[in-house]
Amino acid sequence: MTLKLYNTLTRKKEEFEPLEEGKVNIYSCGQTIYLDMHIGNAKTYAAWDILNRYLTWKGYDVFHVQNITDVGHLTDDSDQGEDKVEKEAKDRGIEPMELVTEQVQRWYEEMKKLNMKRHNVNPRATGHMVEMIEAVEKIIDSGYGYERNGTVYFDVMKFYEDHGYPEIGSMDIEKLKSGAGGRVTEEEREEKRSPLDFALWINADPEHIMNWPSPWSEGYPGWHLECSVMSSKYLGERFDIHTGGVDHLFPHHPNERAQNIAMNDLDGEPVNYWLHSEHMTVEGEKMSKSKGNFYTVREILEKYDAEVLRMFFASSHYRKQVDFNHEALESAESNLEKLYNTLWNIENSNGGEKENLKEEIKKLEEKFEERMDDDMDTPGALNEIMKFAKKANKNLDNKKEILREAAEKIQELGKVLGLKLDLEEEGGKIPEEAVELLIEIRDEFREEGDYDRADDIREVLKNAGIVLEDEGGETVWKRK
Repeated sequence: MTLKLYNTLTRKKEEFEPLEEGKVNIYSCGQTIYLDMHIGNAKTYAAWDILNRYLTWKGYDVFHVQNITDVGHLTDDSDQGEDKVEKEAKDRGIEPMELVTEQVQRWYEEMKKLNMKRHNVNPRATGHMVEMIEAVEKIIDSGYGYERNGTVYFDVMKFYEDHGYPEIGSMDIEKLKSGAGGRVTEEEREEKRSPLDFALWINADPEHIMNWPSPWSEGYPGWHLECSVMSSKYLGERFDIHTGGVDHLFPHHPNERAQNIAMNDLDGEPVNYWLHSEHMTVEGEKMSKSKGNFYTVREILEKYDAEVLRMFFASSHYRKQVDFNHEALESAESNLEKLYNTLWNIENSNGGEKENLKEEIKKLEEKFEERMDDDMDTPGALNEIMKFAKKANKNLDNKKEILREAAEKIQELGKVLGLKLDLEEEGGKIPEEAVELLIEIRDEFREEGDYDRADDIREVLKNAGIVLEDEGGETVWKRK
């Protein structure tokens, strides 16, 4: 089967062909590390985590780089405003690098909880100043960079005349030209050859804390430059896949692409496939702090298990806008419980003599791959797993080895979607006899009217993945 990906550059699905047979290089735009990761960030990172996992499952050797931005990302995403890291550090009354150290640690912790694979490299902008200054010099030498009062700009109109503007998504250069004047200050308008030009290196104001020496000024790099430099350093001048959110469609990724072409003197494309993840809404509205619907991963994990979040992310296509709400999370939790119950039912079944599931296992893998090959159709792939789990539950009289193979296939494909499906983590080591004994003790407490201690036992079992249901004076239990 052939994987097809929607290439935002060409605005169509294309068959995936790596530059080097058997190997895939991916660059993902990562976290600006001044606040905790929010659920929208997590949705995007989960999409690229699944991409990595799926390509690995298909047999590719994947090298995945995701950067950490710790300087240069200004509050309006262009050449104006304060540095986001520096502003947050000032608000907290701490040094910028103290903030960064704390936030990087929290980011790694949350990524681990969400079962995200570790990237091969997580380069930080502040660790690549030498390379960024060298890149600016190359762009100036190529004729596409110029200096004004210690700030170096990229000459967009010259690049447009020579190469055409590097569109990603749908953009009209003439509309951009006519509308750009309102996005620059009077001082910038005097400095820039065109309002579209963007900063490669910024001359720091005297009160700016984070700055480095360069041939032009004591300053700091532009946000767009950072990704061009780090992707080229770790993946080469040309690589396979570049990913990000739809908020990167303009201006970040077009500017990044222009820089790559200019600084590396390329005739063709620096990246073969550009992939973009859609935004997430919260209860039907755009997520924002002012609306009170801005949620961090840390906050959500206080209420829901991390695997429920991964199930929720897998339930929506990366290019579709998805709404984050209580009902959607409850649905994800219910579907996850169904998969775990199937695995428990298989493990506790004595089996039989039937063999009809064997062919269904083969069909499951084929259908799963067919869905995923269609531009990472994770909801379709997940649906195939859910349908198979339902069949497996109805055919527990198959031979034990076939049931075991069915369980392993559910786990294998679920892990491609970022699920753990680990029975041991869900209380699988608690013997059935121990559960029954605790239920007997609980019943005794209830008969004595000691409901607090009875509830304590229920809670202990719940935390171990055992759910109690009191039906008609009798307690029944199941593993969750």
